[in-house]
Amino acid sequence: MIFTRDLRIDDNPALVASLRAQNTSFLFVFDEKILADGKYPTKKLQFLNEAISDLSGSLTSLGGDLAVRKGQWLEEVKTHLAQLNPDEVHIAKDHSQYAKLRLANLKSWCESQLITLHCHPGITAVEPGQLHPAGGGEYKVFTPFWKAWLKTPKRAPVPAPIPTRKPLHDAAFNPVVNNQSVPKGGESYGTRQLVTWLEKSVDSYEETRDFPSQNATSLLSPYLHFGCISPLKAVTLASDFQNSEAFVRQIVWRDFFTQILDARPDVSGVDYRDRGNDWSYNKQQFDAWCSGYTGVPLVDAGMRQLNQQGLLHNRVRMVVASFLVKNLHHDWRLGANYFMSRLIDGDVASNSLNWQWVAGTGTGNNPNRILNPETQAKRFDRSSKYIQTWIPELSHIEPTEAINPSSSTRRKIGYPEPIVDHHKSVEAFKKAISKMSTNTSPS
Repeated sequence: MIFTRDLRIDDNPALVASLRAQNTSFLFVFDEKILADGKYPTKKLQFLNEAISDLSGSLTSLGGDLAVRKGQWLEEVKTHLAQLNPDEVHIAKDHSQYAKLRLANLKSWCESQLITLHCHPGITAVEPGQLHPAGGGEYKVFTPFWKAWLKTPKRAPVPAPIPTRKPLHDAAFNPVVNNQSVPKGGESYGTRQLVTWLEKSVDSYEETRDFPSQNATSLLSPYLHFGCISPLKAVTLASDFQNSEAFVRQIVWRDFFTQILDARPDVSGVDYRDRGNDWSYNKQQFDAWCSGYTGVPLVDAGMRQLNQQGLLHNRVRMVVASFLVKNLHHDWRLGANYFMSRLIDGDVASNSLNWQWVAGTGTGNNPNRILNPETQAKRFDRSSKYIQTWIPELSHIEPTEAINPSSSTRRKIGYPEPIVDHHKSVEAFKKAISKMSTNTSPS
């Protein structure tokens, strides 16, 4: 059994299938291509290490041991399998361009060694390719996908194997995070977070999820990315709670983006819908955006949270993305890559396609969608609690002013003026879009 992004024992079809054999060996490989050049976020690696440790403890309770290797993924797997000479190998399917290539190479090698390779579901709640619109291909718009997803039969979650030994876990750990900390990796922590949040918070999620200072979101995205919890098990458990539809929709968005990535693996770096955008680049502006010193409080608060915590509230993700693309006119790929260099929950499908949704090159029907940071702050951070938490220099002024401080206040506290005027920069963006549309329209 080779673990990849399914670091759990509960509802893991590959694991259960592998345990039908008389002897089963478990393997995880730290892929040096993914970890290379120091680009992998430190906090994400810490979360992954904790998840592997937690998984190892769970497998020990099943009477097995997890072998952990590091290097070129396929070479390490081949070396390990050559030592064991197994009859069959079990692994979960994944859907990025790199994951597919990795799996295809493994399949070819296994065939050459007369080893049967079994690929299993488990990364999503509904397998990519299971749902198709009437015209075939992938769903390009979320709402029809959501309706089809609700109607399609789901496989039953696979129960965790029965332990034969005492699990090696710290049962006292509380995975819930506050503004200054990060979640701890692992299935045991993710499961407790899921159950606790469903019991206490899912009922109010739809009303509170857009307010970044309320800590109202589930904080499950890192656990879902690494497969510490099963997305199918999450929606199955959520179905027992009233008012859980808004939460389930977020899981379904993951499935939606993954089925697009499965059909179009290039969307991690290529426009899903080419609008002919001619992006600009200004290093000083981009560096200000990355560091959280644009002079736009909600944008700066978000970027500072991202840099310090490795997490970012979803509403604020959209605001900072809109600012980079629609106000600074920078290529969405710059922002997507920066997010992946910082986020604990950085996921190829969700990250790239959410950025494209904001940029207007993705699945959204409105390519000109623009979020005004000041308006967003007045709607979702009216007391400036979020802004003042992440921007210390604004923490001692009146909350109403912290949303957009006056020039005199900015000079006094050392907070910069906005690097662009919102309305003028948006107008310039709209003119550029209009010009491109005119140039590309048929004569």
